[in-house]
Amino acid sequence: MKRNGTKFVTTDRPDGQELREKGGPLAGARGYGAWIVSMGVAVVFLSPLLWMLAASLREEASIFQGGWLGADGWTLQNYADAWRRAALGRALLNSALQVLVIGGGGLLVNAMAAYAFARLEFRGREWLFAAVVMLIVLPVEVLAVPMFFTVRDLGLTGGYGAAMAGLTVPFLAKAFNIYFLRQHFLTVPAALEEAAVMDGAGPWRLFWNVALPSIKPALATVVVLDLLTHWGDFLWPLMIATREETRTVQLSLANLFTQPPVQWGDILACAVLATLPVMLFFRWFQRYVVATDARAGIK
Repeated sequence: MKRNGTKFVTTDRPDGQELREKGGPLAGARGYGAWIVSMGVAVVFLSPLLWMLAASLREEASIFQGGWLGADGWTLQNYADAWRRAALGRALLNSALQVLVIGGGGLLVNAMAAYAFARLEFRGREWLFAAVVMLIVLPVEVLAVPMFFTVRDLGLTGGYGAAMAGLTVPFLAKAFNIYFLRQHFLTVPAALEEAAVMDGAGPWRLFWNVALPSIKPALATVVVLDLLTHWGDFLWPLMIATREETRTVQLSLANLFTQPPVQWGDILACAVLATLPVMLFFRWFQRYVVATDARAGIK
């Protein structure tokens, strides 16, 4: 359709062909150029992971040779050796239990604290929230020593159960998670809660049945951030998990660097097995993280 020499284009067709026709060959060239640039950037960032995966499947003598992508020298023995030497099955279970307790228990603790800061009125709320926000800037390295003495005095550095409690309890409450969830609770329309109150809902029901379902993407984002942080945590497990049966996956990986013989194929295979759960988990929750970012952009 044309009007005063101007071509109006509709977007009824699902493939968007009309939009491409409006731009002409130049728009198509720009699209292909953007695709090529995106692929190039992706290859640059993924090349270390691709090399790690390919090298983990090579024999030790072939890893650092120029023709390491040749037809010969492929093996799965590195994975079997890494699984045995690093006790990787137990280490993966310990790390999974650690992030599960921190992600699940911490989600409840942080969400309850965030909802209290967002909706409940009590004396000193603003000052207390300001103190929580200031704690965000403190890295774990600053708090590691006093936290260790506190955990040690509580007897959380001994057996398996005590060590797992020492790995998880100090990180159930997090300043950033409280701040992040509080900001999302503030976006929940007050009309929803007022309607629930008129139906007889109390504070707990408002929190559990109204507020929490309204910020599901934010909750998923907090879980993903906790997983990424604590799955790769090294300093705190090094201080707490002093026994072999309590080692996390990162400690088991580091142990391969000092346990003779140092086999790079085993180290790379262990690194692949330690990375795979994180990638799968992030892929599973990716849509929730994107939804949180999109919602923040709209606001």
